[in-house]
Amino acid sequence: MNSDNLGPEGVSVVEPISIASAADAPYSRLKTALADVLLVQADASDAHIDIAIERANRAGGGIVLTGEKALQKAEHLVRVQRYKRPILVDRSRYTGKNRLPASAAFDAGWIRRQRLLGLPAVIPDGGYVDEHDEDGMRSVLRRTAELGPDVVAPLFLHVRWLHPENLPCLVEAVTEAGVPIAVALEHLDDPLGTKWAVYGLVALLQVHVPVLLLRCDTSSIGALAYGAAAAAVGTRSSLRHFYPTSDGGGGRSPKPAAVVERLLSYVHLDKIDQTAQLDPDHPDWHCSCDWCNGRSLQALASAPDPELAAFLHSIEILHRIRSDILRAGDLAARRQAWTEQCSSAQFKHMDINDTRRAWNVPKYLGHWAGRGNDPADLSAPARPRQGRLR
Repeated sequence: MNSDNLGPEGVSVVEPISIASAADAPYSRLKTALADVLLVQADASDAHIDIAIERANRAGGGIVLTGEKALQKAEHLVRVQRYKRPILVDRSRYTGKNRLPASAAFDAGWIRRQRLLGLPAVIPDGGYVDEHDEDGMRSVLRRTAELGPDVVAPLFLHVRWLHPENLPCLVEAVTEAGVPIAVALEHLDDPLGTKWAVYGLVALLQVHVPVLLLRCDTSSIGALAYGAAAAAVGTRSSLRHFYPTSDGGGGRSPKPAAVVERLLSYVHLDKIDQTAQLDPDHPDWHCSCDWCNGRSLQALASAPDPELAAFLHSIEILHRIRSDILRAGDLAARRQAWTEQCSSAQFKHMDINDTRRAWNVPKYLGHWAGRGNDPADLSAPARPRQGRLR
């Protein structure tokens, strides 16, 4: 058997499914298959990966399989299970103490096997783009452009690339390369907790190439509202962004958190329980999603597997929020609907903050809400730094 037809661990890979020629219609498959899709990003080696895949199997849903086992699991989904929703793979070589830099070569086999599977977007196993690594960032874009229009550039970035000091360079390089990009952001806590990060992301979304936002939280809906082709929300905190290596190389184990719909944010389960005890009948702490079925969110913490329960609840709520935003209409209407929801959620957080000590209002809500009132045109940033794709 030709080794080129072998997936991870020697698993044979199926022939490509029928797709339109990329040369005939650049990005058409990506745009069609991933339009407004809210993906679930999950570790392919996780004990509950099959549950995550099942919950992603819905209209407007899909899965981002993450880690070294991602392609093996994707092959099984396509060949055996005939999974009909979009499947993407993220090898995650940009995370951990031994992560690779952006200059690291792509694995040709990793790319080839995605093509054989007929995935809607081929994502190379790119390395980490450090804050000052302009050469690495441009190298990723240049090498992706050489691979053909079915390949998405893996831009796994230090969040400072969204800062006004670096953003013009990033926007220029992406515009010049003209290839779709998959973006994930490094941060200790919330990558979009600063105004410049939210505004920088919005500016990047205005570039005329498809943008996939990976490893995100409730801001994934904001990205869709502002024009992202698709966005992925992680099943747990470590898959809702990626950690700096100085923080243990991604080895943290944060407390389980769940989306509180009216607050438009993830809240730690112990914090939900403590706050709900002060006013158990308040509508913030009761949920009508298919998983909760009218129960109090306090029940999540007492579930046999609280993190799994938090995910099952949260993905239902996120899809409900997504549907609300998409129903608004065109992009302008979606943006208005999103900023209004963020503003409302911000005030609800403030109400809680007035009655409960140490309740922190998520900063990203105010920054997203501010986008609705700020006329600044961040799609046309200041003069870029020197440097061209070669």
